[in-house]
Amino acid sequence: HNYKGENHLRDDDLGNYITKFRNTLGTNGQLLLLLDSCHSGSTTRGGKARGSEGVFAPEGWKPNNSGDVTGSDMKEETKEKLSDNAAPFVLISGASANELNYEYKGQGSLSYAFSKAMSKLGENFSYNQLFAKIEAEMNIISPKQNPTIEGEKNVTLFKNEYIKQQPYFEVKSIPRADVIKIQAGKLHGLFKNTTVHVLPATSTKVTEGAILSNGTITLAKYNEAVIKLDKPLADFNEKNYWVFVDKPSYGDIAIDVYFDDKIKDKTIKKGVEQFLTENNLGEIVNDSAMSDLILLKEGNSITLNATNGLDAIDKDDSTRGSNTVEDINKKIFGFAQGQYLKNLEFKNYNYEFEFKLLPIEYDVLTDEVGDIIDPSTLTNENGTFQVRPEIDNVVLQVTNKSDKPVYFSIIEINTKGEVLPFLPNDNCDLNDNERKLGPKQTMIFKDCIFSFGPPYEKIVLKGFATPNKLNFKSTVETRGEGTRSASNPLEKFMADSYTQTRSATGRKASAKIDGFSAEFIYEIVRE
Repeated sequence: HNYKGENHLRDDDLGNYITKFRNTLGTNGQLLLLLDSCHSGSTTRGGKARGSEGVFAPEGWKPNNSGDVTGSDMKEETKEKLSDNAAPFVLISGASANELNYEYKGQGSLSYAFSKAMSKLGENFSYNQLFAKIEAEMNIISPKQNPTIEGEKNVTLFKNEYIKQQPYFEVKSIPRADVIKIQAGKLHGLFKNTTVHVLPATSTKVTEGAILSNGTITLAKYNEAVIKLDKPLADFNEKNYWVFVDKPSYGDIAIDVYFDDKIKDKTIKKGVEQFLTENNLGEIVNDSAMSDLILLKEGNSITLNATNGLDAIDKDDSTRGSNTVEDINKKIFGFAQGQYLKNLEFKNYNYEFEFKLLPIEYDVLTDEVGDIIDPSTLTNENGTFQVRPEIDNVVLQVTNKSDKPVYFSIIEINTKGEVLPFLPNDNCDLNDNERKLGPKQTMIFKDCIFSFGPPYEKIVLKGFATPNKLNFKSTVETRGEGTRSASNPLEKFMADSYTQTRSATGRKASAKIDGFSAEFIYEIVRE
């Protein structure tokens, strides 16, 4: 209790170290700094936060209360002089300067999001694109928290010198000739029943002749997996082998729910517990920090809130709160499905694509479309793309980064977990061929103007690209009933996500899915 912060680094000390690193690295290097800690904040009944209400500062120090503080707020001057040939520098912080930085089930939220984002790198990524993936992950695990990026954001990540090859996992140990362990698990999208190939180390891609053994994941933990092989390995040197994913198992829809002590109605708790158990959708937990969802008493009704920050799932006051078990269970499943689809990843880089929203001049009275506007005009200091109802209009830009033609379809997922068609949609019902992109082709869909309305919230756009015709519109609008017989395995997989009764093990697609998924985050804000 006598600690006065003597072992902490001040901003100016950290700034000096940063300058020294940049000067040493020079123009041939890059410096990326991650700050996975609170800058300031207060206590909370929600998830576990890093840092505390107390601030280490000299006596008489007063905070800057000139308004909301965005970014890292690292404004200290440094004693070190920055060289003209200093390396580019990028800072990514887990939260804005006036926010708490929450943990996610024992892990720092930014560390978790960064690890997941780095496992999804494509070709020629900028730090800004890396941040977009981090922001998408943070929206899932801590939606009220706003990560920030500062510095030379458009610099190419690691100078594009990372090796472009099929993703693989190193072997951690070989306890038996037909059993191996890898240092990767659910964090990396590996679930029970995922099938894999084992190849010699240094292999850049899977070829039939190079496969030494095939295996199936029998146990998947947070950052470790056990694999049973169909053929024993020749030796026990784990450095000789790399593991490549064959056919993924995509986990399943599951959610951990915490009841606030003020909810005394045992019928409600029993009804939710029975719903989760019977449908294998998750469980009720006794530790709020280990939950995904917290149920709170608000007046005479019960509200659903994301654990980190207690952010209300239902932003609309007219529909917020529930009184019946049936209504609560319906909202729990909707939220769980939305979280599952946000987390869903397909990474066949033969069909890599990306998309984003672009501001555009548009006269709603005359229906005249003008020029594209610089996206930075709608991007805040934290790097988040923001739009205002009845003011801003945007269009969609889609880029095929692969060497093959692709078809794409995009959905949006709101804070409640509701899934809605984004493109195609009722007002812009583009057919399959209109949503087909040739190799390396970029298209701006200026015939489809998007405008926005309340509630004010962050929205996740989730896009999918495949070599086959793809359209999620009818799947979403009919809650899966419209595409039960669809020929595209991805459409069938999406339809199956509406089924509330789950299997006891990780879910596999009915056929191997060849495709790529990407995300874009935007926020609807007040004027």
